[in-house]
Amino acid sequence: MSSQRKKLQLAIIFLVLLSLILAWKPVRLFLDKHLVSSNFFVSPLNGQYTWFYNLFHLIAFTNDYNNLKIQNRDLVVNYVGTSLENVCHSGTEINSLEARVLKSDITNAGNYFWINKGTADGVETGMNVVGAANNALGVIDSVYSRSALVRNVLSPKTKISVMDVRSKSLGVATVNPQGKFYLDYLQLKSDVQINDLLISTADNREYLTGLIIGKVVQADSSNQTYYLEPLMDLRNAFVVKVLMQPSKN
Repeated sequence: MSSQRKKLQLAIIFLVLLSLILAWKPVRLFLDKHLVSSNFFVSPLNGQYTWFYNLFHLIAFTNDYNNLKIQNRDLVVNYVGTSLENVCHSGTEINSLEARVLKSDITNAGNYFWINKGTADGVETGMNVVGAANNALGVIDSVYSRSALVRNVLSPKTKISVMDVRSKSLGVATVNPQGKFYLDYLQLKSDVQINDLLISTADNREYLTGLIIGKVVQADSSNQTYYLEPLMDLRNAFVVKVLMQPSKN
């Protein structure tokens, strides 16, 4: 009897949790529309936001952040499925070697990380290192017997000729002295929008053609500056691929 009662309790808890998950979005929209906008969470004594207001918006911010990560993943999947095969490496398949990141130090002036593959595995200076969806992470800078040093795309030396996948606008992805990854040397009247994906073109000396360089995340319309970010957080890159074809440097 006690066993059946425990199963019933677990079933009830599961149904309650499932109901909360399914109801979260409409409940959040209702709260935002009818309570937050009407200052329901503002203290009548001092006019300050209450702890419940802060808690509500912390949960909302976390949810939006997770949705952005899902959006990034969907962008990559859709792009790879529809466009990458037509522009990447002129239709030539390039062999790749899986490698594990040994140490990542993207806070130093050079922005480098180490991988556990080297000359013994066929790795050479100038080879590109990418993520699972051929999103560029860096270039082999120095190579040793069982390891290699990779200069990543956020290095101050980065200058990559890129094309906007949606509009075909051309420019150069580069890093300014403040460490900002942005789009430079745009053509006049270029059509670039937030969430556009940028891929490397055939004009590059360090990066192969058709790699995903990044996504447009911010725009400054006053001086036509567009800020970018890689599609993979380099601090969380544990397993990468080395494209076994050196660039044209």
